[in-house]
Amino acid sequence: MLGIKRLGFYQLETEWNSYKSEFGKIYDESEERLRKLIFGDNKKIIEAHNERWAAGDEGYEMGLNQFSDMLPNEVSEAIGTDAETGFDEDVEVDMESYDWSDDENFELSPKVNWTQLGAVSPVAFQGHFNTSWAFAAAGVTESRQFIKSGKLQVLSKQNLVDCCKAESNWLPRALVCIKKMGGIDTEASYHYRGLTGKCQFKKKSVAARINKVFKIYSRNEKALAYSVSQGPIAAVIPFTAIVHYKSGVYDNPHCGQSANYAVLIVGYGHCKHFGDYWILKSSLSPHWGENGYMRLARNKKNLCGISNNAFFPEMK
Repeated sequence: MLGIKRLGFYQLETEWNSYKSEFGKIYDESEERLRKLIFGDNKKIIEAHNERWAAGDEGYEMGLNQFSDMLPNEVSEAIGTDAETGFDEDVEVDMESYDWSDDENFELSPKVNWTQLGAVSPVAFQGHFNTSWAFAAAGVTESRQFIKSGKLQVLSKQNLVDCCKAESNWLPRALVCIKKMGGIDTEASYHYRGLTGKCQFKKKSVAARINKVFKIYSRNEKALAYSVSQGPIAAVIPFTAIVHYKSGVYDNPHCGQSANYAVLIVGYGHCKHFGDYWILKSSLSPHWGENGYMRLARNKKNLCGISNNAFFPEMK
């Protein structure tokens, strides 16, 4: 028994050292002990889940990533946002509800992937900053601008972080902010840092302008699918529920709907074994999920509240 325990200890030690090396983790002695314990606990959760996945009882695989040595509340604090909070009147007045009733007989394509159509910029990494809202807002704007003009330009997230300050409703406020500023600068002219600084918006560097901001009818996945067929959509989901996602179709009824992480919905499709899914682009680097993307089960009672807070701009 002692030999088995010792073997397990050395295996964990080896995996922990490999993990630190892969993700560039450096800690002092006291912090190291805590992080290794959390890593070990998360590793057990991942391994138990993946045993069920290997047996065909789960539709998605879990894996180690940059968050595997962090507690759920630490993950939420590190990358979350309060984008899911209810709308203030000053936000609502600058937005329009998307009414798709005239199009409800529209026959949806069985699959859509705007990434394959060249309308989506490469996956980036937001770092440990609460800026997913800025990546989603810039992402949906650059994609909708591509659909309008045929030209894809990466837009500045830092422009939004510095110039679109707010205490709540970050994602819709960012889109409204772009509209009111008169546009958003390119990434090349206004590089991402993460930390909030002085607004340095430059009209000469504007690459996209917004005419209107729309909110999709809440909790309606059919309306959302129709909207995604017209172009990518920015939305908000609960990240702590999906933090260990690696691949496959995520379908967990315990995901919840208290959303705190903004994503870009870039398409949808169907898996023979696990059904319909959404394709979501993260801002967590290509090392997370399926090269920075995830597939979320679709038509499963609004899983993860995917249609609760979904927005897109109409471009000038």
